[in-house]
Amino acid sequence: MENLDILKNVWKNQGESSIKFSANDLRGMIHKKSSSIVKWILIISILEFILPNLFFLFTDWKDRTGLYKELDLLNLTITYSIIHVLVVIGFIYIFFKNYKNISAESNVKTLLSNILKTRSTVKKYIYYNLVMGAIVSIHVFYIMFSSEIFKNKLPENVNMIIVWATALFILVLMLFIFWLFYRILYGILLKKLNKNYDELLKSE
Repeated sequence: MENLDILKNVWKNQGESSIKFSANDLRGMIHKKSSSIVKWILIISILEFILPNLFFLFTDWKDRTGLYKELDLLNLTITYSIIHVLVVIGFIYIFFKNYKNISAESNVKTLLSNILKTRSTVKKYIYYNLVMGAIVSIHVFYIMFSSEIFKNKLPENVNMIIVWATALFILVLMLFIFWLFYRILYGILLKKLNKNYDELLKSE
């Protein structure tokens, strides 16, 4: 963003400069910066999708499926996994379309519209991950804690209310950590995108 700020300052004070910059030059720089930001959003979303799946490739599938079957969670985890994969692929496709639209030559009105769409998509992606994580976790907790096999593995003096309270506390803590992660990672990119949006409005 430093180059953009320098260009803005020169553009505002170009009466004192021998080099003349037009509003189109400024918009071109904002256009390029916006395209770069959306590209990073696309790259991060792809990495976020690939890395966890690579992790599962190096874990023992038989042990995991055995545990899921024992607790009657196998079909549930497969169903949620398929839904999650399809939804995330859908978001990645939308991010890719947003990147292509912003990268393509367009007028200011179209560029502003595409920036707003990208901003909205990122927020929906963050909310989806947090809500989906809460729904899946609570559903899994319910089935697992209702299982006689699970109950039989607990010490006799352990109260299920304490188990639920502990699980929900850990869930809330994990969701907060993920929210903080998204807030920092995507928040930085969205902040830059918002700045570009405001600068485009001013240039008009």
